[in-house]
Amino acid sequence: MQKNAQSIVDTESPASAWPFTISASLTGSGRRPYVFAHYFTPFPLSIDNLPARSDYYCTEYLNRSGEGSKFASVGGFLRDRPLPLPRYTTSVYKERALAVEVLRARKINIDGFGVDIMQLNSGTQWDDVMRVYTVAEHVAPGFMILAEPDMSALEDVSVADMVAAIRVIAGKKNAYRTPDGNLAVAPFYAENASQTFWSDVIRGAASAGVNITLIPILLDPAKATDFRTITNSFSFWGVRTPAESTDKGGWEDQALTMFSSFGAEVMIPVAPQDARPKDSRFWEASNSALFRAQWTQVLNWKPAYVQLITWNDYSETTEVSPSLGTQFAFYDLAAYYIEWAKTGTPPPIVRDDILYFHRRQIFAPGRSSTPEVAMVEEGVGSVVNQIEMVAFLKAPAVMRITLAGTDYTSNGVAGLNVFRVAAAPGTPSFAILRNGAAVAQVTSNTAIVAVGSTQDPTYIGGASARAPVTLDCSH
Repeated sequence: MQKNAQSIVDTESPASAWPFTISASLTGSGRRPYVFAHYFTPFPLSIDNLPARSDYYCTEYLNRSGEGSKFASVGGFLRDRPLPLPRYTTSVYKERALAVEVLRARKINIDGFGVDIMQLNSGTQWDDVMRVYTVAEHVAPGFMILAEPDMSALEDVSVADMVAAIRVIAGKKNAYRTPDGNLAVAPFYAENASQTFWSDVIRGAASAGVNITLIPILLDPAKATDFRTITNSFSFWGVRTPAESTDKGGWEDQALTMFSSFGAEVMIPVAPQDARPKDSRFWEASNSALFRAQWTQVLNWKPAYVQLITWNDYSETTEVSPSLGTQFAFYDLAAYYIEWAKTGTPPPIVRDDILYFHRRQIFAPGRSSTPEVAMVEEGVGSVVNQIEMVAFLKAPAVMRITLAGTDYTSNGVAGLNVFRVAAAPGTPSFAILRNGAAVAQVTSNTAIVAVGSTQDPTYIGGASARAPVTLDCSH
């Protein structure tokens, strides 16, 4: 299992895939911040071990009439899916596919998965959680699993059941423990259970021989005051627009300032984008701007922990894991910022490289070629339709975006540069020019259309150092 998965990951991501050098052995080294990626078990790489074009993602989740047309009014359940894997001729295909995910995460120095737990002690979803612990321990010793009970799904759970689950998790070698040896438990939407409930859980676990450190992941950071008597570690689910991420005195800034005033250990959330077709809601991420803004918060605040939200929740389009739409773009950008956050300095650029981001359509809520429920924009800001080039430059150079026969250029300096132009129908191409010659170039593998067949605010991506992975899911 490990050999096969390692071969896949090493083949798709040789050292030349990145314009910088990734330091060896930062994962599990104890170097802060610890970086966890929120893992959502309903969306594994392989649901049914079928050929990609006929698997459940293609035939149901990405199909407007899939799942009995339950999501036809919003154009289908998902807008993106994991990169396809080859079929496995084995009954343990779930374990083999999960091994690829673990090794992909470890490759860019993610310390572990924060696994979303929606069932306790029995059931298919609990089995999926246990599989995460088992596979990670087998293929990547030192890759830790942070328990994240999902209190939106577990709101009626008893203290006894929670303690029983904690005892099982505490027996896992790769269960994440804080430096003092306590088992870390980071419940999502922790405020959906009372402070009394969590106090009883802490006491009950201690009576069973398991000391825990609670890291509540709050939807409302103001609720942190309810937890101050039982923990001094905090996190929150975060905002989803660049403006809210960087606004001094805004919601996120207030949360981080309050946690800092507590002297608390903090886990900062970092998300690439957020669009939820099933709920007809989206937040304007402005290409990679949201992701970069939230990494800037990490660099400025120097927290104990970072949580990538998410590794693979395709229903909210927050995945950092390589996908058919974003390819490796957010994954590669995460690698850059993880290296910077853990080493304290931006990694030197050793080869010129391009990441690009844009939508598949000129997006406007409610506009598509097929009538749908209009998507509602949430958060601070307004819809923008732009093409973005993120250029990693060894030395100053000219960045060029070409669209519909027109060249747009901007001068860049050594390091990370961002260049944007207004989106328009067509297939954009990107180049880095030095002394008049292209030293890196790439053409998007997806054309931008004026009006999409369904509303799709999702940003897709690609890279000059990677061949695109393509798959036709149309039916």
